Amino acid sequence: MRNHFFISCMNFFGEETPLIIIGILLFLVYLLFRIFFSFFLETQLGKKFALRFFLKDIDKVYLPYLRHNFPFYNALSDQNKVYFERRVQEFIRLKEFIPRGGISEVTPDMKTLIAGSAIQLTFGYPAIYFKHFKRILIYPDDYYSTITRKYHKGEVNRRGLIVVSWRSLKEGFVDPADGHHLGLHEMAHALRLINIINNDEYNFYDQDTMKAFDQQAYLEMAKMARGGQKASFFRDYSSTNLEEFFAVAVEAFFECSLEFREYSPELYRLLSKILKINPIAVFQTGEVSQKRYERM
Repeated sequence: MRNHFFISCMNFFGEETPLIIIGILLFLVYLLFRIFFSFFLETQLGKKFALRFFLKDIDKVYLPYLRHNFPFYNALSDQNKVYFERRVQEFIRLKEFIPRGGISEVTPDMKTLIAGSAIQLTFGYPAIYFKHFKRILIYPDDYYSTITRKYHKGEVNRRGLIVVSWRSLKEGFVDPADGHHLGLHEMAHALRLINIINNDEYNFYDQDTMKAFDQQAYLEMAKMARGGQKASFFRDYSSTNLEEFFAVAVEAFFECSLEFREYSPELYRLLSKILKINPIAVFQTGEVSQKRYERM
């Protein structure tokens, strides 16, 4: 079959066309198709297409945990709720959830809280599922890392692992407006990491916008260095480095949206553009429009 494919390509391009040229042209066609399909999925028609042909209904065992723990999901329109649910199901299908440190089994609420956090963060990117991270390890509490020799609540690393403390993960859902959310925090680390390592989802967000965000982050971190935590809207841990600032900003972006935008309209605008979503608009209308991050 493979030989038949190459013979067909030779016939199409002409027998004198070098194979390397044919390969390059086919690769460019593939890239153009992926780009077109990615943009298509962000349209309302694309969402309907994905719902009809690609995404399966969510297992009903997960629904109570979505409804109880995700104000973002509850604010969505009916069609967007279905889309969110099916994307959660797809995320769960793609991952291996592994119990660690005394947890005997991974329960539906564990899967839902982790998957829902990932889908909330990437809801502006219908085709992104952090595919590089195939395994998710769940510890009952903070765990000791032999690499850093410290205790952690969560971790994302290049080997394709996401690790979370179940206790800390649950605590992030207790108060949906306190700006502390381990699920969103770790998924924010995953989002940045998959854009700097070679994987199928590489380079899906705009690098120039991220650079502009980082420049503003440096200014905010310098402000904290001069005046302490009281000098900034963001908690002190965000001044650790750019990656932690981004993750802390993501938590505030979804849980303290109005306060965030009031404090720094520019950082809020840039983060909306990076994630292709505006939580304030979602909570007001339930819709996720194509221009949601440009009309602010």
